[in-house]
Amino acid sequence: MLVSRMDLGVGVLDDCIYAVGGRDGNSSLKSVEVFDVSTQKWRMVSSMTIERRNVGVGVLNNRLYAVGGSANGNGLKSVEYYDSTLDIWTPVAEMSECRRDVGVGVLDGLMYAIGGVNERVSLKSVEVYRPSDGVWSSIADMNLPRCLPVVAVLDGLF
Repeated sequence: MLVSRMDLGVGVLDDCIYAVGGRDGNSSLKSVEVFDVSTQKWRMVSSMTIERRNVGVGVLNNRLYAVGGSANGNGLKSVEYYDSTLDIWTPVAEMSECRRDVGVGVLDGLMYAIGGVNERVSLKSVEVYRPSDGVWSSIADMNLPRCLPVVAVLDGLF
């Protein structure tokens, strides 16, 4: 990659792999780079509006979303999306609570923020983003708190 980064988020959009935020040493990053499979090269794209590490990433409606994370020790509830055709990041509604190390999944046109950490407490709560309304809503909690959950969809279920 072009930037040394750890604790980053990763997403795939338009046959490209995006490396989102993270940290370089102790500093949180807002930079984003993309690996284009067709050219086999990394390139920088526009930076997010804020620095994020331990960020969740989801792809919904041809947009790459950066969900929560943390910046310099402070948890984030903010969310923004990247439009690859315009090369810009746009903030959307905030989640109800800060989430770093959050699992993000997309199912049936909705994006879910699952678990994660708020300050030092692992979360069992789940929120769903409906792009048609542009808002996050809480749904039923998981049975157990989960930090860094890996989220996958199989047969219409998480």
